Amino acid sequence: MSFREGPAEVKFVKMDSKGAIKISKDGLELDNQGNNFETCKADVKVRGGKWYYEVKLMTYGKIHIGWCNSTCNIQANAYTGIGNDNDSWSYDGSSQKAWTGVNGAGTRYGEYWNNGDVIGTVLDLEAKTISFYKNGNDLGVAFPSIPVGDGLYPAISLQKKQKVTINFGKTPFKYPINEVFPDIHPLHLNLSESQQKDLEKLFDKYKTIGANLTESGEIEDLVKGQGLLQYGQDLGITDDKDPMLMIISWKLNVSHGKVWEFNRDEWMGWAIHGCHNVSSMQKKCKEWRDELKNSAKFKQFYNYVFDYLREEKKVLVMEEAVTVWDMLGFSDRWPLFSHWVKFLHDKKSVSKDTWKLFLNFSEQYPKDLANYDENGCWPSVIDEFVEKVKEANKMKD
Repeated sequence: MSFREGPAEVKFVKMDSKGAIKISKDGLELDNQGNNFETCKADVKVRGGKWYYEVKLMTYGKIHIGWCNSTCNIQANAYTGIGNDNDSWSYDGSSQKAWTGVNGAGTRYGEYWNNGDVIGTVLDLEAKTISFYKNGNDLGVAFPSIPVGDGLYPAISLQKKQKVTINFGKTPFKYPINEVFPDIHPLHLNLSESQQKDLEKLFDKYKTIGANLTESGEIEDLVKGQGLLQYGQDLGITDDKDPMLMIISWKLNVSHGKVWEFNRDEWMGWAIHGCHNVSSMQKKCKEWRDELKNSAKFKQFYNYVFDYLREEKKVLVMEEAVTVWDMLGFSDRWPLFSHWVKFLHDKKSVSKDTWKLFLNFSEQYPKDLANYDENGCWPSVIDEFVEKVKEANKMKD
């Protein structure tokens, strides 16, 4: 999947194959019976979205809980674990510190932990932050501005005689945080193998409908063209102005530079959302429509749309920009939209800066421009628009 890579059932594996740490058969219990500080990482990595897993402490000594990237390669030794290099980030409640960096002494963070405590960790790849929870209580952001690179893995290091159990979401979390992060995901895929096969078959169905033979005679592994149109109809999308397919693209993290297409990897992202058939997708689409009533969520989607539509270009053609603004409801949400469209009729394109700031502009001046701040940091095209509107109003007076 485009922002999750690995098997459906997540397991921990040794980072040092010669290490003495014991891993249970299901890969969810770590018991260090050796003499060194030993490290394990999960067999799943993520590149986008928000993710959560929980660790129950069976002991309460030196344990580093967190995340690492692909280049992290901490070997079993007496001193270093996750967070003791530049490629990993961790929290240790025994020292009440957040750790990262080869020469770092750790930063004061969190609370002292005890046997039986449940530590949750949130990786927010939209905000690029890592946070931790203790028994459901938010300990705050431990690491801002983390580099995502090609993806991050859950990772844990344990000093000798330390033991933990891990929940990636196969069973209900002890302290779910969906109210705080409604779009957060467990790393475990909550689809059976047969349901995942159903999802693959659904992709093949729409791929076949929209099959496009290349010069080599091979069928592209894409849902596109008539296949995409049929898929939209099956979901109940009948209005040309319905932005639902763009919303789906946003949620499936479509970013391969081609609009109105889903490749197999992106399509399988439905598994993260627990969907394997059209019926379950329809229900999820309704949830996503409701979610966009939240202004912060709408802004995330709105900013995604520009990058999705521009493909390899730096700008959007004006006709396309106006069409999409209309699809996103600006003709209803902003009384001045018709004046904005009329003003833009002789413009050729819209830059990313103008696209992003237009939303802020429409929200800051929802009804009229009487209080427009001429000294504000608006693009010149918005300044020109305000001037035209004010001139037109003076002529009416």
